[in-house]
Amino acid sequence: MKEKQNKKKISKVLMSFLLLFLPVIQLAVGENAAFAATEPAITSISPTAGPTTGGTTVTLTGTNLSGATAVTFGATAATGFTVNSATQITATAPAGSGTVDVRVTTAGGTSATSAADQYTFIAAPTITSISPTAGPTT
Repeated sequence: MKEKQNKKKISKVLMSFLLLFLPVIQLAVGENAAFAATEPAITSISPTAGPTTGGTTVTLTGTNLSGATAVTFGATAATGFTVNSATQITATAPAGSGTVDVRVTTAGGTSATSAADQYTFIAAPTITSISPTAGPTT
């Protein structure tokens, strides 16, 4: 009989403890901390450059990439992407210009920017003149 009473007392003490400290724990780590997915991270991309017209297949390597819902090159969505594994995504670069951060969005959030995720769009060269304009025919 005493054992049952002791178990009830212990249960009440534990419940009181949880009720007292749960709000403090939630403030410290966030309300949804126990249910939060881990934020994705990109550790490298290959290749790191392609034409401004887009269409380059880019391999993103990182962590927590499973369940990706979006891949962006700067503010522009990739024209398509495939999640190959929790550590790799293959994406098709959209048309763009300049150097941009490639980011991945999952349920855990959006990857932070870093030097490892930068992609540069390279303009095709243009010919503005030819000199000489004529040469020998033989």
